[in-house]
Amino acid sequence: MKNLPLFLLLIGAMAACNPEDRSGEQPLPPTVRLVDCQVVADSCLMTGEVTASPNSRVRERGFHYGNDTLRLEARSADTLALFRAYTQPLRPGRYFVVPYATNGVGTSTGDTLWFVMP
Repeated sequence: MKNLPLFLLLIGAMAACNPEDRSGEQPLPPTVRLVDCQVVADSCLMTGEVTASPNSRVRERGFHYGNDTLRLEARSADTLALFRAYTQPLRPGRYFVVPYATNGVGTSTGDTLWFVMP
């Protein structure tokens, strides 16, 4: 009877360890997409989504944006699949935005969207 609690603890620990073999899975960079780009006063609220990040957590997410001569980056502080960031104040003109996400394997980008600042 003295060893019964130790035995139960050992059985519980073995049950908690999921012996699923994941060695055949290939680690991949995240999949990311642009959800929305909304002009707010003199900047733009950009929204993206990480749709998948197999076998590695997302370390960074954000947006590249700019125009023919301007290249900027806005990192998002969000830690969820849906993430947002604002651009710096922009002058009137045509700009692009591209979402990105980085995990332990690499960085992926989503589609490019063009928007116009009035």
